[in-house]
Amino acid sequence: MFCPYREHVKGYLEHSDTVLCLTYEQMHQDRGSVVRKVADFLGVSLSDADVDDIVKNTSFEVMKANPDTNFRQWEDSGMVSGTEEGTFMRKGMVGDWRNYFTEEESEAFLKWRNEEVASLE
Repeated sequence: MFCPYREHVKGYLEHSDTVLCLTYEQMHQDRGSVVRKVADFLGVSLSDADVDDIVKNTSFEVMKANPDTNFRQWEDSGMVSGTEEGTFMRKGMVGDWRNYFTEEESEAFLKWRNEEVASLE
């Protein structure tokens, strides 16, 4: 849908003065810092309580249980099966792809990813 992927991402990174780019890994590692970074980028001040509330309500568990954020409506359209493997929000784990790729697929993906990083810097 957003292909070619490298050019898609590169287009956003080239506008880092007006587009805030974050990774899932950053959000997973320290969501509070990311919330503050987003607030700073938007010029919004947040209290510690505001940050705590946002962190709580953007946890994977809360969002997966929330029909407004978990894309459960896709089940009605037939786009996903509704099983654990077919839901939009699966496990919320960084690096879980390694459990699904063969060794050959992993090597190809990591090679592609490393080329992506080199071409975007």
